[in-house]
Amino acid sequence: MAKFLGKQRRIIWARRIKGFWEEFSHNKIGLIGLAVVIIYAVVAILAPWLSPHDPISGWGLSGNYAMPEWMGILPQFRNLARNVEPPCNWTVAEASPSINVTKGGGDLVVRYTGDVTETIQSAKFIIPFMYPYEPPQKFHVLFKWQAVTVENAEYSLELSMLNPAVWTPYPIWTSYLTEKAQFSDTDTTPKTVKVYPGTIRTALVEKWPFPRVFTDPGEYKLMLEMKFKSTSDATCEIHFKDTKIKAFGVLFGILGTDSLGRDIFSQTVHGARISLAVGLLAAFLSTGIGIAMGIIAGYVGSIADEFLMRLADILLCLPVLPLLLGLVMIFGTSVWYLVLLIAVFGWMGLSRMVRSRVLSLKEMPFTECARAAGASRFYIMVRHMLPNVLPIALAAMVLSVPTAILTEAAISFIGLGDPSTPTWGRMLHYAVGEGGFWHLAWWWFLPPGLAITLLTLSFVFIGHAVDEIVNPRLRRRR
Repeated sequence: MAKFLGKQRRIIWARRIKGFWEEFSHNKIGLIGLAVVIIYAVVAILAPWLSPHDPISGWGLSGNYAMPEWMGILPQFRNLARNVEPPCNWTVAEASPSINVTKGGGDLVVRYTGDVTETIQSAKFIIPFMYPYEPPQKFHVLFKWQAVTVENAEYSLELSMLNPAVWTPYPIWTSYLTEKAQFSDTDTTPKTVKVYPGTIRTALVEKWPFPRVFTDPGEYKLMLEMKFKSTSDATCEIHFKDTKIKAFGVLFGILGTDSLGRDIFSQTVHGARISLAVGLLAAFLSTGIGIAMGIIAGYVGSIADEFLMRLADILLCLPVLPLLLGLVMIFGTSVWYLVLLIAVFGWMGLSRMVRSRVLSLKEMPFTECARAAGASRFYIMVRHMLPNVLPIALAAMVLSVPTAILTEAAISFIGLGDPSTPTWGRMLHYAVGEGGFWHLAWWWFLPPGLAITLLTLSFVFIGHAVDEIVNPRLRRRR
């Protein structure tokens, strides 16, 4: 080990690396490819900080098929809806004398006291907010309430929206006395659930589309009306908790959203990490296997050579992609398992090149001297064969990265990729299967397609530049 890491050997390797870089720095195509790969690597490392949202579970961030927000600079898209989430603070518009409204601990507390002689009493609360765009794609209101005490009383809730153009309340959600009713856009039959005192209830009112409420830019008001009815001396105390209002726009983020409202920019950024990891790991493993098989076959020869080369011939004749699809369906869709499969089926071409190089090195004087000095086979293969085949292997490894990236993308595009990892191939799979092409959502399928093309092309540039340096037949003469 001391000899292997000795000062003289370090100096030799430093000179080789310096000479290699001097040759490489004169290749403009190789430098361009290296610069692009470095940018991809930085994006992959900083993906958790660059992506503003979760690429898998971050759905419902905006409207479905929302366009990139920067398209708002075009005149025809200038007034299209963006996301609007106004602050929600209920204010009292009017209330009957028997209803007392207070605030405590962040909750709006409504307390009703009455007797059997009273008629239905009511209170109205509003949340004003500005909406400056065209009608949104959809709109929802989420609020929670808790009936702390309900004694000899019944209550009902009703949500309405006040439009600045007509100022006519438009009902969007209602409940029965003592019970709540949930209406959907397609089913107008109320589904009632008994409200028990002390239970926190949640109402999610979502409308899509919502044309009758949002018509013109201006100040809108969400109105909540409470009605109470008593059967005898009655007490009813209701606490209103978190309330959220959100209008979903059709312009969002840097690259818009997909069919589930997920951020495409976050998916694209995280896809760089997976593609680089798959490409580099698969290339490294396949190169290692190819070097080992080629050196053993070329130097040991005999039965080992015949067996390994016939094994390479058999694997070369097999249809790799259908075989990979079958193995993935049988053993699972893990991305790391896919890396291993790509490596296992990607070493054959390099092993043949390494074997031919080792056959020539085997007959050279330095190899004869090492054998005469009593060096073992393993020592000669590691200390003499391996350093002389590394330049060939380096070029082959760089050129095998695009193959691994495209193979992973193809498998994910078919739908057999790892569902827990955001990859560019999986983005294209969903874009095709969920109407991205049908809706002409170019911001969904173009970014992953261009990202795959640019990354693979960059490695091809680097590979050809390295091949010009290490291959004597292609080396430029100065």
